[in-house]
Amino acid sequence: MIRIATKNDLNAIENIEKICFSSPWSQQMLLSSIENGCIMVVAEQSNKVVGYAGVYLSGDITNIAVLPECRGNGYGKKLVEAIQKEAKAQGIQSLFLEVRVSNAIAIALYEKCGFKKINIRKKYYSDGEDALIYAFGGV
Repeated sequence: MIRIATKNDLNAIENIEKICFSSPWSQQMLLSSIENGCIMVVAEQSNKVVGYAGVYLSGDITNIAVLPECRGNGYGKKLVEAIQKEAKAQGIQSLFLEVRVSNAIAIALYEKCGFKKINIRKKYYSDGEDALIYAFGGV
């Protein structure tokens, strides 16, 4: 099930951040994002949050993450589609995200969901890896 995240989901989302990212967002950063207009959605399996995604009203997607043991079950695609739907409902015309050049699985997902590569950001990540910039919608 995919639903809008609430503040009650922040512990689970923070846990997903710690597992999935080398520079995870803290619970305070996540709360601040929600308080500043970030729409977050969560994926649940057996009443447990197993993934999440966020998008600002500017169209910038924050993070999309699914617990490793739950990948390959379509949660990533459902989260991206939920973000696209929420963005459309808010009148957001274009969505943007950055993805590591090495993240072939995420790149394939974004392209399957209609995102197009528009640019590259050299040495974007703290470890020096480049980021691909993807856009969806009326860019």
